[in-house]
Amino acid sequence: MNANKFSIEITEMHWLFKEDIHADLCAHGKVKVEIGHERIAGIKDDEDWTISATALFLLRTLERNHTKENQVGEHLIPCCGHFLVYSEDMDEVYVGGCPSGIDWEVIHENGNIKLKTESGKETLVDFDFYKSEVIKFVDKVEEFYIESGKKKIPEDEFDRNGYLEFWNEWKMRRSKWN
Repeated sequence: MNANKFSIEITEMHWLFKEDIHADLCAHGKVKVEIGHERIAGIKDDEDWTISATALFLLRTLERNHTKENQVGEHLIPCCGHFLVYSEDMDEVYVGGCPSGIDWEVIHENGNIKLKTESGKETLVDFDFYKSEVIKFVDKVEEFYIESGKKKIPEDEFDRNGYLEFWNEWKMRRSKWN
């Protein structure tokens, strides 16, 4: 098992709706991820992911495991997030998208984090180190939203609830790690 080798970095961020970035609610971009001695994202120049959903899913991993049996999202790095679903009977926002993405397992183990790639390789990372990588990623995505200006909140109640609860969950989870 490799030790203390994990990095996740945003190499590019953009909005898909370049003609109206205020209507685009999901940040996209390119991501480079290395776990152990394996690069699992950022291999091809044309890979484009929904990094706003990635940030929320990574925040969830600070509190709980992400395994094939118990997921925080379908993929930690989803290709897309077409819609955000939330209702009063849900504990957290569901981000729906296509079946494509990049995934690895995150398992809390004796104050550390065990990362297991889809190839089966495992890496043990100190929790504080893992947390700092996640928070750095999350804060960079949030800064991108802030710099882009105010978003147009959807008028449709379903879409509005999903978007607002996405940010409520984000802020609640992020505030735990100040």
